Amino acid sequence: MPLVDVIVPGPWWNALTYGTDSTPPPGVRVRVPVGRSVRVGFVLRSAQTEPLKTIRPVIDILDETCALNAGLWDLALWMGRTFLCGLGQAIQALCPPPFLRGEPVPPAPEETSEPAAFHEVHCFNPWDGERRAFYLDRLEEGGRTLLLFPEARAAREFFTSLPSTVRSEALLWPSTGGRRLWESWCGARAGKVRIIVAPPGGVFAPMSADRIIVEDESNPAYVFQRPPRVPSRSLAGKRASLTGAELVLGGRIPSARTFLRTKPSCEILPERKKLIFADVRRSLRGEERGVEGTLPLTVSLLERTRETLTGGRHVLWFLDRRGEAAEVFCAECGHAVRCPRCGGTMRSEEAGRSLRCVRCGARENLPSRCPDCHGELWSGRRPGLEALASMAGRLIHGFPVLLHEGKTFRPGDGASPSLILGTRGALPLCDGLDVGLAAWLDLDAELRRAGYGARFQVFSMVWESCWRGLEPGAGGRTVLVQSLRRGLEWRELLARGWGRFWEKELPLRMELDIPPFGLMVQIDLPARLPGSRTPERGAALDRPAESKGSAGHFPEAPSGDREELRRLLEDEGLFVMDPGEPGAPLWVNAQSVLPVARALSARFSIARSRSGYPSITVWTE
Repeated sequence: MPLVDVIVPGPWWNALTYGTDSTPPPGVRVRVPVGRSVRVGFVLRSAQTEPLKTIRPVIDILDETCALNAGLWDLALWMGRTFLCGLGQAIQALCPPPFLRGEPVPPAPEETSEPAAFHEVHCFNPWDGERRAFYLDRLEEGGRTLLLFPEARAAREFFTSLPSTVRSEALLWPSTGGRRLWESWCGARAGKVRIIVAPPGGVFAPMSADRIIVEDESNPAYVFQRPPRVPSRSLAGKRASLTGAELVLGGRIPSARTFLRTKPSCEILPERKKLIFADVRRSLRGEERGVEGTLPLTVSLLERTRETLTGGRHVLWFLDRRGEAAEVFCAECGHAVRCPRCGGTMRSEEAGRSLRCVRCGARENLPSRCPDCHGELWSGRRPGLEALASMAGRLIHGFPVLLHEGKTFRPGDGASPSLILGTRGALPLCDGLDVGLAAWLDLDAELRRAGYGARFQVFSMVWESCWRGLEPGAGGRTVLVQSLRRGLEWRELLARGWGRFWEKELPLRMELDIPPFGLMVQIDLPARLPGSRTPERGAALDRPAESKGSAGHFPEAPSGDREELRRLLEDEGLFVMDPGEPGAPLWVNAQSVLPVARALSARFSIARSRSGYPSITVWTE
């Protein structure tokens, strides 16, 4: 009896072996028994060796040829190897649920011409309108085109702005699942549309594209937020190279890998007089009752804010800390409240009436007593947006003060000149409002963030605030940065553009052997949560079960598991970085994923379903 290895979609890495009457080609869907249930799997290859145990037969063969057309099968194989998510989890990410359940799909149109040679085109221009005009020209040239945006809102706005003749051939890819996604998936597979405009998930659309366009290619929003945490921008590039499509990369600033590989030049620079750096050592110290720490508000910030508002334009103040305080602690013993789900820091919101985890977003009520000393007095550290709103209201008179990251901001607000407070997520407001001043209140806090990409994130945010929503010849926008650190260096980098930034940044990364010169691998261990139910036999754990706990006490993987994982990685000669915080991931710096895969492969056996699986993120940029 012929034997085949079958991948059953899930977080495990290993295939299961079954017997067949015939040998279907790789990528064909089959129904197979798994435990006491029947699942749909994908044929990987003919089995290399015969297992020792009894072979169970394939129940049904659902396709005649590979079910994943347009290079998606090869993309799934590459994705599973490169990002250590395994082929099973890669297929789960690629395919809508009805396809994974075995629903029939329309036949894909036959390719009548040979694929062209892969080539790459760039459009790095700070003016949004000019980039989008460039993309529209590409769409009107003809050919099947997949156009990706980092945000669903941006994709929708571009789609609705298309001329009717182009929009009639286009499809706006759904940002969520359900029936709409399934219908769009089947329509794209059948070749019913020539153009797909999509958020990051559209990179898996089953269309044989002649051209793939990635707008704002350096945007971190291209990394999927749920496992597998894979950058769809990298998937788009690989997909274009596999199928011989034209790859168009655009944005206000190129990514590290793109700049290193192709050395594009920065042609358009901001006006120096529009870049203001305010020294926070000469500032008012804004304070809020019940919150430790101050927010520096410089005289330059306050004066320019009043001038801009009086001139009839809006002002944006950016502070990337939501809530009233960034951390809540017991004023008697110093115990910090931690998330009961993941161990992350809990910030105070709604004037201290609720807490929210800055890592996983879980909400909790503030406990009545400290779990360590039973004290009843809570305090906060590092004022956030809610505290800033209170301070701004006392200092800026005669104009509305609105919170973007809160219930006080509504889409209809901003008709009259307003001071709007928000995190970096408020930058899209520049698209619809006449913003005359964008001020970054605590740039130093951004630079202190853990992560090798902190400097790039700071530069790209400030650079974006110089241009977003503006057109050439318009009134322009002043960008003000409050900082203690080397204001002259940042002034030079911003004034001379992103080319100068990468010329200074990349040698530092090369010296440290971090992306794009090396890989950073983040390993989050599965939590053992109190009260979690043991799964039924044969059931898979895609993620740990959730359970409530008292604030300040949180679940985490047993220390033995953490130590065992460190030992396996170190045995492969890898340097493991352990932050030591409860629930924090392990980090590995490596030149290749192969030694990491060797160390962890045993942890991803399907037999370990009851124990849960680590979540791995491979950072390449």
